[in-house]
Amino acid sequence: MRKNYVVAAVAAGLLLAPAGAFAKMGSGQLSAKSKDIDVEFFGSLKSYPHFMTDIDFNDQNTNRDFILDENGFMKDHSVRNELRIGWKGEGKNWDFLVILEGDFSLNKANGDRGGDPFLNFREDEIGMSGNSFGIEKLDFGYDFGPARLSTGWNTKFLDINTGGILYGDDHPYIGLNGKCASTSWELLYLIIQDDIDDAGGVFDGDNIDWRVYTLRAGINTGTGLTVAPMYAFSDNPDHEAQTHYLGVEAYGKMGIITPRFEVVYATGEMDKDSDATGPAATQDHDIDAFGAYGSVELDLGPVFNPYVGGYYLSGDDNPTDDELEAFNGIGNISRYTPTFGMENALIYRFVPALGTHLYSNNFNTLGSTQGYGGISNSSRGNAPGMIMYGGGSKGQINENLSYKVQVMYFTLAEEDALGIQNDDMGLEFDLNLTYTFSNHFSIGNTLSIFEPGDAVEDLNGPDFDQTAYLDTIEMKWSF
Repeated sequence: MRKNYVVAAVAAGLLLAPAGAFAKMGSGQLSAKSKDIDVEFFGSLKSYPHFMTDIDFNDQNTNRDFILDENGFMKDHSVRNELRIGWKGEGKNWDFLVILEGDFSLNKANGDRGGDPFLNFREDEIGMSGNSFGIEKLDFGYDFGPARLSTGWNTKFLDINTGGILYGDDHPYIGLNGKCASTSWELLYLIIQDDIDDAGGVFDGDNIDWRVYTLRAGINTGTGLTVAPMYAFSDNPDHEAQTHYLGVEAYGKMGIITPRFEVVYATGEMDKDSDATGPAATQDHDIDAFGAYGSVELDLGPVFNPYVGGYYLSGDDNPTDDELEAFNGIGNISRYTPTFGMENALIYRFVPALGTHLYSNNFNTLGSTQGYGGISNSSRGNAPGMIMYGGGSKGQINENLSYKVQVMYFTLAEEDALGIQNDDMGLEFDLNLTYTFSNHFSIGNTLSIFEPGDAVEDLNGPDFDQTAYLDTIEMKWSF
């Protein structure tokens, strides 16, 4: 197998360092200290065997019977692996974080880093190269006192504490953050896309870019509740769109009650774009959209913590007019939110038969008009929106065994723009059980079942009415 020279060099450095330079820093952490820096070394492996049945809601072979996750496309049975190795360091007024990651499906090509020697001239047979295991997250910062300056591509977010409908991702950034009395704040310049287009031999560095500027403040009210107003300006020349997002989220714990709420309003304009398809190529559009989330969780003891809540994302009711009323977030991150988030739930993948995004629980890839946001800039401006009602419970059954169970019912906010008769997308049931053997290893299982509604048949055809099953074994190591 080929060597990863970055990892090899660091490992060699650790082995050659003086014995006295290392000290234990708690379970599974190793620290290298010198006069002006303290470095912590850590890592993890997640191995997820997936088993899928009728993932396209059809018991025949179709061109939609697959899902997409960070490791790529999967169908029937696939094993996803996420391997991370990282270093975290602190010095006087400065700090850094570096995480290397490989996220891939287990197969011979990825294991041998080269695939079949008789077929490796084909690009799709090369397998996982050394470049596939690279720096997934990076953050370097310097604290000036009133504010910390940072840059990198670590995960940043605006509303992951609530519904995650606006932004959460690891795009490159330059940022400032700080705290004043009971208020924390962060200002970000996010580089979502920065490309150069060779159009007829004339290089253009602006027309396919996408930059975002954000400001978020977290106000501690002294009641256990944090109120966080937020603003984002999305300058998206790639889709000829300029969008202002104004919102607020509130979250915290007040006695046995944990409330989480957010509202976001999107306004702006999208100019006609000759590179687009559909109505976006022939007329200008005004953006006027709205999104909201709310949930309440009760702490009734270690075993039983019930919760209820829901989402509303506005949809477009007319694909031919000059208004875009579908809510397109910059990048929805609902998969990792605290209430309904569950990594291996079905809804949080790209599922072609549902029109969902990766990490999201909306149906924003449905529609005919170019949109103004979404992961990979792929949301549709006349998407149907979403309404979700749900509930569940989570808790610790004993010292080692935990669970989370939930039900979510999905409908379309608007079905007219898609030319269908029904708004019922379906019902999802999720159950996760996890047994933690130690601080370093756990094993669990997530069963996700989706019963499609009439709208799924309207969108795909009368044979797309089968129940979809996705079962995932979860093996996790960490140090």
